[in-house]
Amino acid sequence: MTLAIAKAAVVSDQASGQRALNLKMTPDSAKAFGDFTRANVRKVVDLSVDGAVVASPRLVEPILGGEVMLSGTFAPGELQRLAERISAGGAKVTVEVTAEQPL
Repeated sequence: MTLAIAKAAVVSDQASGQRALNLKMTPDSAKAFGDFTRANVRKVVDLSVDGAVVASPRLVEPILGGEVMLSGTFAPGELQRLAERISAGGAKVTVEVTAEQPL
């Protein structure tokens, strides 16, 4: 499924202290993503930007707020480049189920 992103920004992740990419979806996309995550709890999903996988989390619960934060090991400047590309409207952000794993 393709996500419509209203805002992309690099922020400080309070939990890890690392830099993170915060993606806020449009209201319609947030609802569709909430339904998608509700239907796919316990599954691994790939979040991709322009076809390149940037995260592959296992969904442990539905994500209903229309917002996701991506943190982890990224090359210097990569998060900022992703945020700028997504904010400019030129990037395609997608999510798809890749595997099902038991809890």
